[in-house]
Amino acid sequence: MCRSLTLTVRYADGSSTTRSRALGEASHHSPVLAAAARDLYAGLGLQRARVTQIAVRAEQLAAADGAHHQLQLGDTDDKAHRLEVVTDAARSRCGTHVIKPAALAEHHQETGADP
Repeated sequence: MCRSLTLTVRYADGSSTTRSRALGEASHHSPVLAAAARDLYAGLGLQRARVTQIAVRAEQLAAADGAHHQLQLGDTDDKAHRLEVVTDAARSRCGTHVIKPAALAEHHQETGADP
C-alpha cells in the first residue's frame, strides 16, 4: 500500500514538472490511485502542452497486512476491493492477458490483434 503519489510530466522541449500528493489513507486500490493521479495531472492545468511522457510513482510503501484502515460509515466499495484482489491473483497465476476490460476483448475478437 502507498501513502503518497508523485506525478512527473515531461514535455517535448525536455523540461518536466513534478507534483506529489499524500493520500488521505494508505491504499493499493487501483481506482483510488488512478483518481489521485488524474487529480494531480488536472491540477497542472496544461493547455496545448506537448507532453511526451507521464510517470506515476507510488511512495511511502508499506505491507498491506500491516496497514491501518479507517472504518467508514455508510456506503463503501468493498465489492470493488474484493474483485481487484481476485483479478490480481488470476493475473499473477495465469498471466496479465487473462482478465481485461470487455472493450479490449471485443477489439481483439473483431480484429484478431492484441490490444
